[in-house]
Amino acid sequence: SNRMETSDAPIASLVRTEGAPPTVPATVNFSTKSSSISVGRLDSNAVVLNDRKISKVHARLTLRTCKRKGMADGEIMKRLFVKDSSTFGTFVNGKPLAKEQWVMLQEGDVLGLRNPHGNASLGEYTVRYHDVDSPQLAAGNQIEEPQ
Repeated sequence: SNRMETSDAPIASLVRTEGAPPTVPATVNFSTKSSSISVGRLDSNAVVLNDRKISKVHARLTLRTCKRKGMADGEIMKRLFVKDSSTFGTFVNGKPLAKEQWVMLQEGDVLGLRNPHGNASLGEYTVRYHDVDSPQLAAGNQIEEPQ
């Protein structure tokens, strides 16, 4: 049953917020196959944001395997971690991250790449996990938004 190891089924996603520039991808999916991305001003980043508050490589995100605390059988989860490498800061729920340290993201966290002045709703992306609560999400049914 090693087939799952290289699966490109999304495990976690970043979903663009209302306030984000329409030029950034609407959804960024993380899977076992594609587990790490960078965001920033350079075109080589998965998420490109051309803004003077954005560094060339502003932040990196990676999917890591974690053991759920307090579970006797040590249940394995995959969670997104973010690392800020920027000049002006990367924000989670409006709070600046410590530089060059991997920080775990929770379901519903709002990731901000530009200073949202403490307003969490002004981030660019919301974190979504596909193993959280809703079984229909795990099956990969994307909700289609009317264009």
